[in-house]
Amino acid sequence: MTTGRELRPDDRAVRAMVDMLADDDPAIRARVVAHLVQAGGRAATALKAARRESWHPDRIDEALAAIEREDLLRELENFRSIEPAGAPETGALLVARVLDPHIDTNEVCRVLDELAEDAPAPARDADPDQALRSLAVFMHATRGFDGARTDYPNPANSLLDQVLRRRLGLPITLSVVYLAVAQRVGMPLQGVGLPAHFVLRHPGASDRPYLDPFNRGRLLDEAACKEIVRDHGFTLQRDHLATVSPQEIAARICRNLILAYRRQHDETRENLAREAHRRLRPGQDMLTV
Repeated sequence: MTTGRELRPDDRAVRAMVDMLADDDPAIRARVVAHLVQAGGRAATALKAARRESWHPDRIDEALAAIEREDLLRELENFRSIEPAGAPETGALLVARVLDPHIDTNEVCRVLDELAEDAPAPARDADPDQALRSLAVFMHATRGFDGARTDYPNPANSLLDQVLRRRLGLPITLSVVYLAVAQRVGMPLQGVGLPAHFVLRHPGASDRPYLDPFNRGRLLDEAACKEIVRDHGFTLQRDHLATVSPQEIAARICRNLILAYRRQHDETRENLAREAHRRLRPGQDMLTV
């Protein structure tokens, strides 16, 4: 019986495929890249060695990016398996890296760590209401994070690295930033996936336990959440206030990206976002909000 491992190309075949990247036919190169992805680490080693001598470093880089994307998609599958656990930023960052494998993960984590280190002492306070107010003021008034109102459909608003750089984003990606900072300072903040909008909740806060990162870090009570949902054409149901897992947050970001890239007629990136969603939520309608 022939095993899957025995069907993988050997080193000589991998080197031959790397040489074929010099072909001017895009269809041939696409098939070669697909085979190199199957070869995995062996192909990555051969590609890196060939890059120093290649007349086509851009094609080498394209193949390396495709291999890395497949690794990232497998990481998304592994991330799905630990639901509902996981750091709030892990899935969002994996999704962003599927779109751009060159994102510096260490830099993203460094920025989040720095935000948490600079957060004021009241954000770490034992009093939930005071802590939530302090975090809201710090993230919006001090650090400038807010909703991207003038270019809402821009895919950058759904990519964690871009949101950290621009300090603008959609409700859900801004919420990821808040959640990551809150986790680092010991605040039990939760994501709440309202229809067509995303907010946060501190389970211990009694006055206004909800926070809207998209609208200047505004604090909300349940009546205000009901109004937001009504403004989007829905009726608030109790399950709309349920806590959302980091895995579902990442899947919802994928759905936003699918729509954003579709508006731009960017079929390549739309398909990448679609594949990321499939790894997170196999069999689910990816356009369900």
